[in-house]
Amino acid sequence: MAGMTVRTVADRLTSLGMVTDEKAAAVLAGIAEWNAEHLDEDLDERGLISWLPEFGVAVSVHGDDVDFVEDYYSYMLEEEVTAVTGGAVVVSDVTLVRGESGSDKLHFRRNGESVWWHMEHLSEDYVDQGAVAEQISDVDPGGDDPRTFHLVERSKRVGCDDDVYVLATPQQARTLRDEFGLDFHSLDRRYPLRGAAPTAEPETVEWYMQQDRRTMTEPAKAFLDRWLSEMDSALTAWRGRFLPGDFPFDFSLGSLAALEPLVTSRFASRAEVKAAADDPFVVGAVRYIGETLIRNAPGHWYYRDVIDSMYDRVPTVRSNTPSAFWASVIPLHELSHLAADREPGTLAASIEPLHSAARSYADAQRGVGRGA
Repeated sequence: MAGMTVRTVADRLTSLGMVTDEKAAAVLAGIAEWNAEHLDEDLDERGLISWLPEFGVAVSVHGDDVDFVEDYYSYMLEEEVTAVTGGAVVVSDVTLVRGESGSDKLHFRRNGESVWWHMEHLSEDYVDQGAVAEQISDVDPGGDDPRTFHLVERSKRVGCDDDVYVLATPQQARTLRDEFGLDFHSLDRRYPLRGAAPTAEPETVEWYMQQDRRTMTEPAKAFLDRWLSEMDSALTAWRGRFLPGDFPFDFSLGSLAALEPLVTSRFASRAEVKAAADDPFVVGAVRYIGETLIRNAPGHWYYRDVIDSMYDRVPTVRSNTPSAFWASVIPLHELSHLAADREPGTLAASIEPLHSAARSYADAQRGVGRGA
């Protein structure tokens, strides 16, 4: 970064369209009034990162003692996020709902929408930087605005360093990386921009499915649409081909107990189920388990294909709760557990995470004094 100064940073941020000429001039004037020598000092990585919030292009999440975390979250979200986004995102009504053993929930409104974050606080004095990193995309502008918050990856962390999130388009972030030497977390990983807010009645199944689609890729949406549109005909065909005549095909939890011996008679291990994931019997069982869970607990079908994890590229049942309370049940994995452990009641027991998520959400809503 030899030769990089606050002046050169200001010029580049301006030319990239990240800062207005007026803002850059005001920042430089303020620095000159305080200590003019800083304007032309060579910047190392730490110095460069520390100046970015001053130009209004980044939010800094404090790593040291903040005294009162709820007050800090209010300031960070209501003041800093709103300012950095230029009012594209307006945050209000920040409330920290305390839970057991430091497991808390942060509720706020983003442009009027209710948003919940899961947090861990073992002390009143420190921000949960990891939780912010996981959920910062909730305050990306979204829609047609290509800017997102990018976490700067420091080459060396010292003590309780702040986490700094730069609001930039993908191309702007790559330019900062290539020209400034800044590294950003997951810069080249493609996530869909957050889409428009749901139009369905809040808290309905359709509302939660519309929420999901805001951050789904087009191929994932197409898969889910096909999966749902074929549900009835696929289950009818599966029933006629694989189920005995006396099978209680009524989507009750008791019917899952009747399904278990059909599974264990076919598969003896997780590996066998995994290898047969596309087998018509397994696909039909996945459909039936999922539909049974949805009929007996607040949940809906979900599918994603963004990153490689146990939850990707496999039909999933997700709880009807905001993301901070999500519980996901993967019917294919439940079949694998059953085949390996051979424990009666495995399939019916898989409903409990959905019920637990609903209870946790209801408790948190009471914590902010209303149905959020």
